[in-house]
Amino acid sequence: MKKVLSVGAAIAVSGTLAYSAEAASHTVDKGDTLSQIAHENNTTVDAIKAENNLSSNLILPGQVLEVSNEENTEAPAEDGIYKIKSGDTLFEIAQQFDVTVSDLKAWNNLSSDLIFAGKTLAVSGNIVEQAPVVEAPQVEETQEVQQTEQVNQAPAQPSEEVQEQRAAEQAAQEQRAAEQAAAEQRAAEQAAQEQRAAEQAAQEQRAAEQAAQEQRAAEQAAAEQRAAEQAAAEQRAAEQAAQEREQRNQTQAQNQSTSTSSNASGQNWGALAQCESSGNASVVSSNGLYHGLYQFDVQTWRSVGGSGLPSQASAAEQTKRAQILFDQRGAQPWPVCGSRL
Repeated sequence: MKKVLSVGAAIAVSGTLAYSAEAASHTVDKGDTLSQIAHENNTTVDAIKAENNLSSNLILPGQVLEVSNEENTEAPAEDGIYKIKSGDTLFEIAQQFDVTVSDLKAWNNLSSDLIFAGKTLAVSGNIVEQAPVVEAPQVEETQEVQQTEQVNQAPAQPSEEVQEQRAAEQAAQEQRAAEQAAAEQRAAEQAAQEQRAAEQAAQEQRAAEQAAQEQRAAEQAAAEQRAAEQAAAEQRAAEQAAQEREQRNQTQAQNQSTSTSSNASGQNWGALAQCESSGNASVVSSNGLYHGLYQFDVQTWRSVGGSGLPSQASAAEQTKRAQILFDQRGAQPWPVCGSRL
């Protein structure tokens, strides 16, 4: 009985491998992983990454992925032997043949989940160990063959133990994928944070350099301003000195003119001017009442025909008005210095 059923199981998994593919789009939800999406669409993680040019397993909510949904149209192995393709995992192969990863590892003497494309795997325990042939009457053998045919006609249902094992393996794989995705997410966030910190530091450096440049420009402008003010002050001092020299020259000329006038009129107006004002035609007394060479008060100045202020008139004009006053009143208007006339 065991031998006949094994042959039937071997016949059930024999055949050739063929696929039909249908392209579809998948929008990533929060918590999705490439492994989960690949399982839901009957494809592999590597196929999704290749189709979407992904360099890692990191995906983000809202991201749209192109997914090719591959379906088996015939039994994917020949005589219980499966040839490994690029991107295959033991978990996916176990699901495809309704067995567990532990079965595959036991049947193929594997100590880990590592497999290589191009190698072959036994996907049925019948390939590894065939039950011995049991001799039986012809009638019993016919009955067993009929039972085998009935078994082959009925769709194979995975046992509860296989389902639990497969669910546990899938949960473990999803957990690993989630942890890897979380680690990649943290790495991406850290890289982004470091990038922002570097940009902020560069911006602060530029701001500091600009502030230093503006400070230097302000100091240079202040220095130039001080230099300009100093030059202007020196210019004014030079102009004032030149004006004072000109004034002294004019005073000397006026004194000479006064001396000449004195000589012509017979009075020594230069001596009187030297006594009254030290020969300064524009001097004003400290009380503001007396002006010019001969210290006229305004009323007396106007009484002899003068206009404006005596200190604003020329030395010759002041001497002319002094002569008129002398002709009217003599030396009396100059009680202290009049004797020098």
